[in-house]
Amino acid sequence: MENLSFQTPVVIYAGLPTKFHLVSNVSDASDFLFDNWADNDSLQWTDAMNRCAWASVGKASVEAARSAFLVAVKTAGIRIDPSISLY
Repeated sequence: MENLSFQTPVVIYAGLPTKFHLVSNVSDASDFLFDNWADNDSLQWTDAMNRCAWASVGKASVEAARSAFLVAVKTAGIRIDPSISLY
């Protein structure tokens, strides 16, 4: 089975300032999108969900899923911790 882990995890602050989510793979990303925006129908959300699904069956790259996930999260105005990308 292909490794579906992100090369660099994503730390997302959602809700209270101390509530964060560590998203380190395709499954985490799709779970976060579904659990936090199950009724979202924006193009960015749909694209991220599709790319995560495609990556899980080998029809898209993990990096494409991660990139689409980041776009969806940023478009929704959710804060991402940029410091982890330095590592």
